Amino acid sequence: MPSDVQDFFARHAAGYSASESHRSGNDLVLLTQLLRPTPSDRLVDIAAGTGFTALHLRPLIAQAVLVDFTPKMLKEAERLAKERGLEIETLVADAASVPLPDGAFTLATCRRAAHHFEDIPGFLGEARRLLAAGGRLGISDMTADEPAIDWFNRLERVRDSSHRAALSPRQWRAAVEAAGFAIEVLEVEPEDYALLRWLSPVSREEVDFAALEDILRSATAEERAALEIREESDGWHFVKSRTVLVARRTQRKF
Repeated sequence: MPSDVQDFFARHAAGYSASESHRSGNDLVLLTQLLRPTPSDRLVDIAAGTGFTALHLRPLIAQAVLVDFTPKMLKEAERLAKERGLEIETLVADAASVPLPDGAFTLATCRRAAHHFEDIPGFLGEARRLLAAGGRLGISDMTADEPAIDWFNRLERVRDSSHRAALSPRQWRAAVEAAGFAIEVLEVEPEDYALLRWLSPVSREEVDFAALEDILRSATAEERAALEIREESDGWHFVKSRTVLVARRTQRKF
């Protein structure tokens, strides 16, 4: 994974560990419900960040290994786990190359991270390799329908230059199925954001705010409708959605 991703998350690790949205967002609740974790499950959380997904699941399962490219993010995860009295393991590695054994896990998760990946098929292939037959993959990531996905990615790259590409729900379905998974459920979770809340944990001073407003003003009627982009008395608002999906590893690739 490129160094700009590591640099961005190293700078903002403390901010992510304090983020209430990452700690307890609706997508985390939904992902947990859809995964149906059991006490015998063994989890690998890929691009775990400060660990909120794995920490949420850990009391419900037997084992959690957190994998992330940025050591400072994993340090925050270790601190949070200690505060909660939870036992976890951490490993610094790229999402597409995880030095762990084949079939060692029954659950794999990746939440709010895949839009940073250079190689989505590589990540999905690695998740499949790490899962035992019948293991479940849970993903949550920012998304937009295809009439607005290119515009949405332009906006995200101004906030964070390490952003690669969010996928539409259709693109996620195609990629996951091509990697050898059978999708059990795919839902889109919308959430309204004010512009300054969307920026967090990045501060207004860190970005070209005028460029952000120019992108918002330049949205086409179709893009405005798709993302409910509007300017209100307290500033710009739009709907930021997340694809939340659970898929089961098949015996063979399709």
